[in-house]
This record gives sequence, structure tokens and C-alpha cells, in this order.
Amino acid sequence: MTAPILLRTERLTLRPFQDSDVEEALAYRDDPEFARFLPHIPQPFTRRDAEVFVALNMSEPWARSPTFAVVLEGTLIGTVNFEVAADMRAAMLGYAIGRAWWGRGLAIEAARAAIAWAVDTFSLVRIWASTDARHIRSRRVLEKLGMQPEAVRVGDHRGRAGELVDEMVYGLNIAHIDNSSS
Repeated sequence: MTAPILLRTERLTLRPFQDSDVEEALAYRDDPEFARFLPHIPQPFTRRDAEVFVALNMSEPWARSPTFAVVLEGTLIGTVNFEVAADMRAAMLGYAIGRAWWGRGLAIEAARAAIAWAVDTFSLVRIWASTDARHIRSRRVLEKLGMQPEAVRVGDHRGRAGELVDEMVYGLNIAHIDNSSS
């Protein structure tokens, strides 16, 4: 059984969510620009939405869906999570960093640390992720993590305005992880 863990990077702490994260989750997630490519995040994002979000992240089984709260200088700024398919030794990577902290390499730093932990913990041979094809910043994060574009899912889902959205799928074979660049 995999237990929740605390990870540290040069600038960040990655830890399990806790009840006290509600206000800070509300602060960064109640931002239309943050949620522009994430139609599953309600806008406005209410206190009740934040309570549900934190409770869900606290209740997810760590052995299958580990979710890290990303903390910078004592402030919750985002998440890094996995959906682990243990039988395939693969995991889907997800991440989100509040807009106030964009452009500082924090998503890459957090994801890189979490990936290293997940690979070791779950003996993974593959990590994959997907993002809205229009979300250039997210695509850059995936590329800087060493992931390669593998597919485009045309008309994969509905965007915030109800439009059909193409989804880019990226993959990483574990032998290709490079922790030296950012």
C-alpha cells in the first residue's frame, strides 16, 4: 500500500491536501484565465467548490490517484496528480498552477519531482498526459518534461463555450527522462 508522502524541491513542497487548503484553493482556482482550458472547473469557483475540491483530493486513494498540493513559500499554488494503471506500469500526469505563478518554471519543477517519485514508487515505464491543443503553455511544460507528442484527439471534448476541442496527447518512456534541463 502506498502512503501519502511529502516531497521537496529547490523552491516547492509537494504534500497531501489538508482541510486548511480551502481558502488558498479558492483563491487560485477562481480565475477565468486559469480555468480557460479546464472546462471541468466551475467559474466562478465558489467556496463550496473549493471545499469539494479539497475533500476529493484528500479522499482519493493514494495507491491509485496520488494528488500533491503544490506549496510555494507556505502558499498552496496548485496540484500535481497521477492516475496510475499499475497493471500497465503507466500513469497519466495532471498538473495545474495558479496564474499568479505562471512563467517561473514551477509546474515543471513540481511535475519533475512528482514523476521521479511515481516512477520509483510504482515501477512505471510510461507517463502520459493530455492537454487542450490551444493551451500552448501546458504543451511547453510537457515538452520541457521530455514528453513527445503522440496523437491529436480531434473534437475530443467540449470547451468552456461549448465548442469542440482537440486534445494533444503526450507520452514519455521512462528511459527518456532528463532531469538536467528546465
